[in-house]
Amino acid sequence: MYQEITQFTRWLRYKHPRTSTHRHYASDLQQFFIWAGKAPNKITVSDVDAYIAHARAEQGHAVTTVNRRIAALSAFYQFLTTHLDAPPVNPVIPRRHRLKPGHRLPRDTADNDLDHLFAVITSPRDQAIFTLMIRGGLRVGEVHHLSRADLDLQPPADSLPCLRVQGKGGKQRIVYLSPQALTALEAWLAVRPDTPNPALFLNRYGRRLGISGIQKQLATYSRQTGVPLTCHQLRHTFGRHLTEAQTPITTTQRLLGHSQLKTTQLYTHLANRQAQAEYDAAMEKISGWLGGEQ
Repeated sequence: MYQEITQFTRWLRYKHPRTSTHRHYASDLQQFFIWAGKAPNKITVSDVDAYIAHARAEQGHAVTTVNRRIAALSAFYQFLTTHLDAPPVNPVIPRRHRLKPGHRLPRDTADNDLDHLFAVITSPRDQAIFTLMIRGGLRVGEVHHLSRADLDLQPPADSLPCLRVQGKGGKQRIVYLSPQALTALEAWLAVRPDTPNPALFLNRYGRRLGISGIQKQLATYSRQTGVPLTCHQLRHTFGRHLTEAQTPITTTQRLLGHSQLKTTQLYTHLANRQAQAEYDAAMEKISGWLGGEQ
């Protein structure tokens, strides 16, 4: 692949060492340039138009996937602008090339499926990991990056136990620990191998447990229960639980680490019990109308 892409991904990794952006963007750029069959300085606005049509019509990619790939392409050319003496023109025109996504509801997990999941998890480490997701809303990458220094399990009497989490974009937030999450963490710390590695969660070799390792563990438990689950579904379920408990939406936003309130508002569609009750009452009232009874 082109040397400029290698330089760009190295730069991204240096700028954002705690994220996987560099890997995703490297893959996106590789796929684009393989499809285009042209060097970076030969790409035109029309090439970007054609690629979007190809990705949507022939490959069937979602709007969010296409937008991420176009964002990667634009970021790549912005990098070239600041790192080359004679950079090519950025062929990405945001108003022209960015697709307008629809509003998809978060995919949560049924509460009875959660019961089945935790019934098969016997490992204290995995109990702690997935409890943090379902009771703290942590993303899989956030769990991966946790270190022992991020824990505050014995705060002053007027404070709650909590974690310091490194979220998306390098933003930090405080995640409070419910009694269930605190119990699960303490059970793991009681048996955690005594190693100098600062990582909170370790693999069998004593190294920091990777993102793929966490995902594979959940996939294993999912096969045992017969219920397909993802780490992000557990986070979405935390958001639904907060909404069902009538937590103020701005508080839910902070606890989930959302930068925009409209993202958090999607959870109201998952947990609007009042709307469900009113709909059920209305249907009961009008159930006989189709038969001519008023």
